[in-house]
Amino acid sequence: MKILLIAPCPDNNQRHDTMALPQLTLSVLAGLTPAEHEVSVVEEVHNEKIDFDVDVDVVGITIMTQTAIRGYQIANEFKSRNKTVIFGGIHATVMPKEAIMFGDAVVIGEAENGLWEQVLRDVQSHSLKEFYKLEEFPQLDKVVIPRRDLIRKSAGKFKIAPVETGRGCPYNCDFCTVSRSFGTKQRHKSVDHVIDDLKLIEEKTLFFLDDNITLNKKYAKELFTKMIPLKKQWIGQASINIVNDTELLDLARKSGCKGFLIGFESMTDAGREKYKKNFSGFDQNVNAIKTLQKYGIMTMASLVFGLDSDKIDVFENAHTFIKKAKPAFLQACALTPYPGTAVFEQMKAEGRILTDDWRQFDAKKVIIVPKGMTVDEMQAGYTRIKDLTYSHKSIFSRSLPHIFKGFVESIFYFSVNYGARKWHRTGLTAKVYRNEPGKPVDFDVTKYVKPVKAAVMAE
Repeated sequence: MKILLIAPCPDNNQRHDTMALPQLTLSVLAGLTPAEHEVSVVEEVHNEKIDFDVDVDVVGITIMTQTAIRGYQIANEFKSRNKTVIFGGIHATVMPKEAIMFGDAVVIGEAENGLWEQVLRDVQSHSLKEFYKLEEFPQLDKVVIPRRDLIRKSAGKFKIAPVETGRGCPYNCDFCTVSRSFGTKQRHKSVDHVIDDLKLIEEKTLFFLDDNITLNKKYAKELFTKMIPLKKQWIGQASINIVNDTELLDLARKSGCKGFLIGFESMTDAGREKYKKNFSGFDQNVNAIKTLQKYGIMTMASLVFGLDSDKIDVFENAHTFIKKAKPAFLQACALTPYPGTAVFEQMKAEGRILTDDWRQFDAKKVIIVPKGMTVDEMQAGYTRIKDLTYSHKSIFSRSLPHIFKGFVESIFYFSVNYGARKWHRTGLTAKVYRNEPGKPVDFDVTKYVKPVKAAVMAE
């Protein structure tokens, strides 16, 4: 069969010349596909175009919440041409009954352990079921080589290849879908399997997709030690408490680590107490970032605004943190109630979600009624913290701990910061997003896109 795999993206989120980190999902799915089938991939985030009249038998579409409506629109086009459409991804996993309205089947959760192969066999035998799900999370010890030749291995102007060593996260934050989709226990590929995979990658720079690559310190130390001879450079996600283990920190640096995305989540006392993902003291977190800087490792500090414990001073608190710690980058997230999370269920019950247009669920827009401030205060503060962080003054002030580490580091620092500045200045996140009058927040996606099957029946 001919199989087309698609990663959809709304037009206003496509990255023509700014950074979008490469994803691995479709290349893993292609790697799981038996050799008898022909596979191609389209990634809309990179402005790749879909040929709806292409000669294919099966269309696989992976959807996150913010890409779901675009995914359904794509499915409609292919369904109108009598193609078999299969959905997967985090949104399809938590909203399978919604996704099935637009497709022929939904893969819930992970596709390993023969599940994807079973789906394809059922397509061929005309016995396709609506839902497919493994009884338990798969172990990752089976060697699957991702088809990276089919995906865009770049982030902006940088050549960078995505890598995965494991899945699952024990933190179980109430606003995050990871633990609900991949479990609260980390599962790892063998270190030797990962090293063999890295040896096949031509790109010098890697991006580890793991939600916390240093959580299992024994595993991380073995991995980093075996990576040293490969002379790669990489970025990944980690907990700030890595600074407590100087051996691990030194091995990370020697293995080529250039930066970590670290989920601080909050710099308020209440926020730190609730999520316990950073140090208990403000100054401890500042000093931890400075320790990473001494090792030549950049920090992207991820902060979430709009937590129930947040008051209006949360933004000034965050600004003070950024000025003192000088992280290389800021990921400023507006609290977003993703379906499948405890926050979604709570805010839905309390009527605090302002829109059910999934396209706005990208953690970059104010779409909720916060508890500790007004909606307008939330929007003004959220806009201001990004105005301040992405100002010329802030970018140059924060550059000092980073730009003297090397030419590549300097280019990377300014490229990411000015890319973020450019994205912010589009104004896409500068207003509160609410449903239009006459459109209730009832989470009926058919307000935004009608299933082809339902439209045909109505005619």
